[in-house]
Amino acid sequence: MLFRVYLLTGVALAVLLAGCGGSSSPSAAAAACADGVDNDGDQLVDFPADPGCSSSSDRDETDITVVTQCSDGVDNDGDGKVDLADPGCATAADDSETDPLQPPQCDDGLDNDGDGLIDLADDGCDGVGDNDEDSRLDRYTMANACWAIKATGSGQYLVADGSGYRASATDLGAAEPFYLKPTALGKYMIYSASRELLSAAGDGSLTNISTTAATDNAEWTVVAVGDATAYPQTPAYNEEPTPEQVALWRGFQDPFVRSVDFTIASDAAQSELVVDDSGALQTAADAEGNLDGFSFEATTGCASFPEAESNFVGEPFKGTQPDGTVLGHADVHVHISATEFLGGAHWGYPFHKFGVEHALGNCQGRHGPNGFGDLLGGAYGQDTDGHATDGYPTFSDWPSRDNLTHEAIYWKWLERAWAGGLRVVVNDLVDNETLCELQRNALGEPNRDCNPMNNAGRQAGTMYAMEDYIDAQYGGPGKGFFQIVHDSSEARSVIEDGKIAVVLGIEISNLFNCKLNYNPARQLGPEDEPADNSNPQENSYDCTTEEGKVNSILTQMQRVHDWGVRQIISIHEFDNAFGGNGIFDGLLLNLGNRENSGGIPSGDIAELQTFFSGEPNEEQLRQVLDNMPTTELATGEWWTTYDCAIEGETEGFSGYLWSNNGGSTQNYLRQPACIPTGQGGRSGGSTPCYPADVRQCNARWMTAAGLYTYSKMMEMGFVFDWDHMAVGMKTQALELAEAQEPAYPFVSTHGTFGGITNDQATRLLANGGFLYPSNGSSAGFRADMSETFGIYTAAMAKRAEQGKEPLLFGFGYGTDTNGLSSQTRPRDNPENPIQYPFTLFDGEPFTSLSEFNAAQPISFLQPASRSIDGEVKRTWHEDVDGNAHYGMLADFVKEVVLDSENPAQQTRQLFNSAEAFLQTWALTEAAAAAIRGKGGVTNPGGILRPAPPEGDYVP
Repeated sequence: MLFRVYLLTGVALAVLLAGCGGSSSPSAAAAACADGVDNDGDQLVDFPADPGCSSSSDRDETDITVVTQCSDGVDNDGDGKVDLADPGCATAADDSETDPLQPPQCDDGLDNDGDGLIDLADDGCDGVGDNDEDSRLDRYTMANACWAIKATGSGQYLVADGSGYRASATDLGAAEPFYLKPTALGKYMIYSASRELLSAAGDGSLTNISTTAATDNAEWTVVAVGDATAYPQTPAYNEEPTPEQVALWRGFQDPFVRSVDFTIASDAAQSELVVDDSGALQTAADAEGNLDGFSFEATTGCASFPEAESNFVGEPFKGTQPDGTVLGHADVHVHISATEFLGGAHWGYPFHKFGVEHALGNCQGRHGPNGFGDLLGGAYGQDTDGHATDGYPTFSDWPSRDNLTHEAIYWKWLERAWAGGLRVVVNDLVDNETLCELQRNALGEPNRDCNPMNNAGRQAGTMYAMEDYIDAQYGGPGKGFFQIVHDSSEARSVIEDGKIAVVLGIEISNLFNCKLNYNPARQLGPEDEPADNSNPQENSYDCTTEEGKVNSILTQMQRVHDWGVRQIISIHEFDNAFGGNGIFDGLLLNLGNRENSGGIPSGDIAELQTFFSGEPNEEQLRQVLDNMPTTELATGEWWTTYDCAIEGETEGFSGYLWSNNGGSTQNYLRQPACIPTGQGGRSGGSTPCYPADVRQCNARWMTAAGLYTYSKMMEMGFVFDWDHMAVGMKTQALELAEAQEPAYPFVSTHGTFGGITNDQATRLLANGGFLYPSNGSSAGFRADMSETFGIYTAAMAKRAEQGKEPLLFGFGYGTDTNGLSSQTRPRDNPENPIQYPFTLFDGEPFTSLSEFNAAQPISFLQPASRSIDGEVKRTWHEDVDGNAHYGMLADFVKEVVLDSENPAQQTRQLFNSAEAFLQTWALTEAAAAAIRGKGGVTNPGGILRPAPPEGDYVP
């Protein structure tokens, strides 16, 4: 539909208004179009000479200005070009910005590929509608397609010959059809019609193996003959990449060399496919590089390769809105790479080069028969009777929303979430040293590395390998929907291209190796601890603020930045060198805090294992405590605490965001039956002695090491996520952030963890940050959205008082998937159930929201798992299973649309969350640049101070 906008000048508008209610008579003067005067200065007079006159009685000679699509400053056809810069516009008067249709290459009369042949005379043209005249392929073209393979030397196709293959067919129809499944960019499995993989045997012979038995000998590297490109090595799964490796891989400009002739090599066997004099296919090594070439021709008849399903039909949206913003929702806290964390407690992989059977197969090898070896899964899920271990395709017990130690983000499920509008993912590299040691020792693997920084580095390698893998599935570098980004402008470009901008974050307890070692004889409070470990009588850290050392905080900070990490949670679950953990758990994490600061020796593993796996009670705890002196040094400590503020009771307190309380009760060894042993007479310390039924907040506030670290984080420009930080520390951090000009934004990515006060939330939003909750349920998410919008309104009023522009309100979430966190609960709305298939981006509320005008409808089928023969083996339903796996985020969006009392507003706010993330990131980068420009962070003074005395609260 075409639109014209008619603009009236101020004079004409004034005349019209006067005609509506003025006292002057229309006959008081001659009409402008009959007065013999050139009233509008266009050198044309009166009707009919002046185009502004509709008749001689027309009282306004002003010409009507027509604003067309080619002069309205809007990208009307969504191609990123506006007005005369758009190829659809010939002149400013053109009222259609739509680009002219270009004939396909095979019907345009041009020699597009420079081979001297044109259109249907060119071998590259399959018909007049073919838009690629070049018959040559690049090394990525073969991905997920059916091919016949021809030996270039003989010109004959490969056919099955007993247990091997022979180049003997002269006709394409007689050739063996091979499905080429990428394992990485330019590398493939070669899958036959008999559902077997071609594999190098190592002695020059070849063998056929099943997909479940695939090894590196079934991986083949394809390179164009004569291609001398030095392709960089992709960062590998579970290997920490070097800075040089990341920079080289990201900066590489692939030439996409095209050819009709390729070599096919086995890197594992160090040999290439050749055809011998009899035509038999085998492998050989040739130092001179004169081995055989092969060509690939599209064919049919391939066997289906086993794969999970994404269960959607349609084309995901791309592009920007007319105002330049992007569209999409954001998951700003997730753990895609958590495949090897917790000492091997997790089973499954988000991708595997040999496919879903290897990524999501039976978990018995990891979790033991009937799942009884799943120590941490049983502890967190309070499920001690094991689980069914079968995986793809039957999935009897997992994935499920509350089965926390099985993979829930397989790449095909992630693809479904992308189709549902997911456009930002922050993947937090994650580990927990204490839980890793517990699992490692329980499994009898004493050599497993449980250093969380090392494990985080290895996860960074996994993320780049996953980007490479998904690119390979989509046909080449940069073509996949999953793109890791290092700054906000790169992220914006990726989203504009319709893909997910993947940001690396980090969430580990002992960040930068800053593990806290308590000294029972210490005299100083946290605010006075020496940051450089200079006093042996005080608490010490495994890191130092002294720069230039391997264990310096700045050295380790640069290390994670070199991986590509751009978002940081500085405290996680346990106290560390920077300050205290935000308390939200009643016992298990408190015990973990004691172990993290004292170490887990082998002597008490059995008791701790029993404790974690059961339903802890006071009797069990006393037994653990009684035996600890005989099994470990009493160096670790329980949280030292003070009474949290009480919403509605504590004078001057603004209340808590998303809840009516903070902290957690610690109802073990209750006072007054026990004596507090924490520093300064506080609860906690060497014994878990706390007041009964009184929520406790952490008294370990910011240290000098913390102030130093946060200053350097701001200077370096990390997105500062304050979740898991003690609630009092959040105010201290805000004081530091607000001392900068401009103020440094903070974010909360998955539901506070430790508490956020309404005052803190208002200040955070006013400074340009965002608050996204975990989404335990759609109803809870929508309620959190409404509450946060009220805080946002107050924050924007605060900005207005400061003379600052308002900021966009977007509301995303942090699923914490794969992070020992249950996912969205089953929906309970029997009167309005989700019915599969359902459609997004069509109908209300999308029809009423202009930002979805260019989005095509996408149909989402019921999430299902099928066997290789197409038989449905398992289905999931949002109303029954909740978000059983990550692909059901699309179903979560449908739930928000169905159940919201204001679906248009809340859908808009959800789909603004990706843009809001980008804007906060850009503000972070600007604030960091200003800090660097001033030579460092401005310290306002007074930040380091003790927590309030037990029983008191300082708002």
